[in-house]
Parts: sequence; structure tokens; C-alpha cells
Amino acid sequence: MKKYLKYIIMIILSLIVILFVYNDYFLYKTPIVKINSIVNEEIIGSEYYNQKIVGTIKNGKYKGKEVTLTNTSSISGVYDEQLHKHSELFVELSKNGDKVVGITSIKRDKYIVLLLMLFIDLIILVSSKTGLKTLLSLLVNIIITSLAIIFFSHNYTKINMLYLYFFVSIIFIIFSLYITNGKSKKTLAAIISSIVSLFVSFTLSFILIKLFGKNISIWTIDYIEAVYDYENFFYVCILLSGLGAIMDISITLSSSLNELIEKDNNIKVTSLIASGKEISKDIVGTVINVMLFTCYTPIIPMVFLAIKNNMVLANALTYYGEIELIIVLCSCISIVLAIPISLYISIFILKHNLKEAK
Repeated sequence: MKKYLKYIIMIILSLIVILFVYNDYFLYKTPIVKINSIVNEEIIGSEYYNQKIVGTIKNGKYKGKEVTLTNTSSISGVYDEQLHKHSELFVELSKNGDKVVGITSIKRDKYIVLLLMLFIDLIILVSSKTGLKTLLSLLVNIIITSLAIIFFSHNYTKINMLYLYFFVSIIFIIFSLYITNGKSKKTLAAIISSIVSLFVSFTLSFILIKLFGKNISIWTIDYIEAVYDYENFFYVCILLSGLGAIMDISITLSSSLNELIEKDNNIKVTSLIASGKEISKDIVGTVINVMLFTCYTPIIPMVFLAIKNNMVLANALTYYGEIELIIVLCSCISIVLAIPISLYISIFILKHNLKEAK
């Protein structure tokens, strides 16, 4: 019974959080309207249609008051919010609260919380204590990221963005691996391997881009003109993109080699190297594919839209995918270099006093 009690408590807490978010209107200062009914009326000869909406104000001074409003949307829905019955809208009200002046955006926090609680419950259910450590590591990294962004936003004219995030990356590595794997030689090996791999791979990518990347279309990045130091912004993207993959390879190799050494303390260094290479073959392809899909997924909708608007596929990929391709390739370099670096550093730390048989 005790075994299932923690899962029952977990489910109850998740439901409480979800119910709270579904009724958290009082937390917002901006008026929220929940749609009670909606009627779509097509505009003849146009790709647009009008929506006549009746809704109820859920917070603020005019809470409970019913209001009507009109929204214009397009059939394609590319640039419009798709409104439905029970959608919740952030709106602007007239002074007396009897009229909606405009729709600001849609309230979506409940959908995010549903996915978040599902993720938390599943990771705890599948991984138990390891899952809790992973969630703690994720929370710490989010806090570190937030602090770094806040710090940089207040000192962006004084601080070099690249130097700041190189330091932040090292903090990520140390906290993530230490929290998830505890204090041990394999954790130390993974931390040192990750830092060295990150430094070597980024340095190589930095040199290559400086030498051959003068015509990279950095200007295609959204809002890049608003970034104070846009060149270093691009390098920060490269720096952070492969960080998770490097840590994954480092801890996988160090843990595997540590297990081999614990089972046979007299194992030869040559055997450890051979085992490490075999393990690397199994993981490198998967990790590279993860990097490819992660970086390229955001541009797929834009490429589809460009083709729909008669842009040639090659031009669409060049315009929308050049930056992502460079980031993917630099991440792949990081992954490949992380293998030998992690392998030899792990062997040195875990079995440094091993005398290789002649």
C-alpha cells in the first residue's frame, strides 16, 4: 500500500494544481473574457470571416458581466487567433466595461500546466528518485538561465554576451551532472569531459566561422536588429545548442566505464578504450539525429509557407535554414569530439593508476 500511496498523492497534487490554474483569473490584472457562444459569418468574396462572440468577464471590477464582441479571422488562420467556444481571451474594455475595445491574446496557461504536470508525473512514475533529481536539475537550470537573462538585460552594454554564457554553460554542466548523478568519480569525469569538450569544439567552430563564415545570413534571425551584440548572439546559440548532447555522451561513457572497472579492477586500458568505442557507436547516431530534428523542426512551417508562396525549395531552405544548419553542424562537431575526449578523461580519472599490461 505504501508503494502506491506516493503515486496517489502525486495524482491528487497534480489535479489540485490543474484545477487551480483553470480558475486563476484573480491572478491577472488584464480583463479575461470566457467565450459562451460564437457564430462565424463568411465575408462573400473574401478569405476572411467575422465572428460574433458572446462571453463573460471572469475577473476584475466587471466580473460576471456578459459582453459581446466581434473578431475578424481568416480561413488560413496564419496570422489570426482561432477562437472557439470556451476559449479565454485577454481583452481591453471600455471605461464603463460594457464593450470590448480589442482582443490582446488568448489565455493558454492551463494547456501549459496540463502538459507540465503530465511530464512531471510520467518522469516520476518511470524514473522515481532519478526523475526527481532530473526535475530538480531542470528547475535549477531554469533559475540560472533567468538570472543570467536578467543580469545581462541590465548590463548589456558592459558585459560580453559570449563570456557570460560560457560561464553559465559551465555552471549548467556542474549543477546538472552533480544533481542527477551525485558526488562520485564518474560525475567528476563527466563534468571535466563536458567542459573540455565544450571548450575544444566551440573553439574549433569559432575559428572555422571566423575564417569562412563572413557571408553568413545572420540578419535572417528574427528580431536580430534589436540585439545589442548580434554576432556574439549567434555564437551563444552555437555554444548552448550542443551542450545537452555533450553532457549526455560524457555521463554515458563515464558511467559505462565506471561499471566495467567496478566489475573488473584489473581490466586493461586497451579493453576500456575498445568498450568505450563500441558504446559510442551505439549512441552517436541517435544523438546527432536528435540535434538535427531539434534544430530543424522550428523552420519546417516557414519552409512550407514559403513553398506555398511559390518560393523554390532550395531558396526556402537557404533563407530559413542556413543558420540552423550551421548550428546543427557545429553541434555535430561537438558530439563527435566529445567521444574521444570523454573516453580518455574518464579512463584517466576512473583508472589513472592502472598499469596497462604489456
